[in-house]
Amino acid sequence: MKSLFISVAREFKLIFRNGLSLYMVFAPALLAIVFILVFGAVNETTLKLAADGTVDAETVQKLERIADVSTYESTERMQARVLSADAVVGVTMDADNVKLVFEGNEGEEFIAATEQLAGMALTAPDSAMQYKTEAVKAKGGLAYQISMISVLLMSLFIGGATVGLAIVDERENNVIRAVAVSPMRFSEFVISKLIPSVILGLVGIATAVLIMGKGGELARFLLLALCSTGVLGLMLFAVGAFAANQIAAIGALKLMVPLAMILPISAMFVADKWQPLYYVLPMYWQYRAVDAILKGGNAFWPTLLTLLVGIPWFLAAVWFFAKKVKFRFGR
Repeated sequence: MKSLFISVAREFKLIFRNGLSLYMVFAPALLAIVFILVFGAVNETTLKLAADGTVDAETVQKLERIADVSTYESTERMQARVLSADAVVGVTMDADNVKLVFEGNEGEEFIAATEQLAGMALTAPDSAMQYKTEAVKAKGGLAYQISMISVLLMSLFIGGATVGLAIVDERENNVIRAVAVSPMRFSEFVISKLIPSVILGLVGIATAVLIMGKGGELARFLLLALCSTGVLGLMLFAVGAFAANQIAAIGALKLMVPLAMILPISAMFVADKWQPLYYVLPMYWQYRAVDAILKGGNAFWPTLLTLLVGIPWFLAAVWFFAKKVKFRFGR
């Protein structure tokens, strides 16, 4: 047991000493931050207006009944705010008439709805503007959904890819040969690689989930990460088997990581009668579990099948790796 702890600690030293491995450790957090920067405004349900100095206080007060209104001294500053990354509509006065300023890429429905809301707020008497607010779960478009699932899927198997790079480093420096003839059992070697990959997987998915504002489902995502142990093992031993040096490892990751994401997500565009073709892929069940969790549905069976379907793939990858490095079983 002591030797196992020493081996696990050694794995983390190798990971944090390698620049590429260190980058991959923080990749889930970086991807989640990029996701928020790109899609953060998609789920914003409050209309934002930017009024310049020509808009009087009474008009601003009326508009505040239907939107968050920010005021700017000059028209130039208001226009600069409209051209910023988030969706903000400008307000100015043109011959005593309120004029809305759009960036131009908002879409006809958004422009029409904004004009209608502003018109109601400006013309209706105070007594007629009675409404109540209701919190609802915002829904993004297809690009939003695919991007979120992709970030979460990558977070689930990035730990395996990271430890796989450590195995490649051992192969490149001939350390793996020394381990192969040492008293260490092959099962101990496998476990010493699997434990840090699972830890990194848990940390990766937890970080991504919290950054993307899905902390309420953290427990279910952590359970899915634990049930993804087979996928992690498949990834790390496949990388270790196919790549004998760091350059080959980068090439293998360029092939394996996109496939691990594209194959399950492609099921979104496949008819139901063809879905059984995906059942042999543990990544498919990962996708189904992630999708169910995000939609608030029952993710028990997809999570369980991620574990069950992943085990044969994991064992096959371990067997292939042992053959490649001539590591004998049963020692």
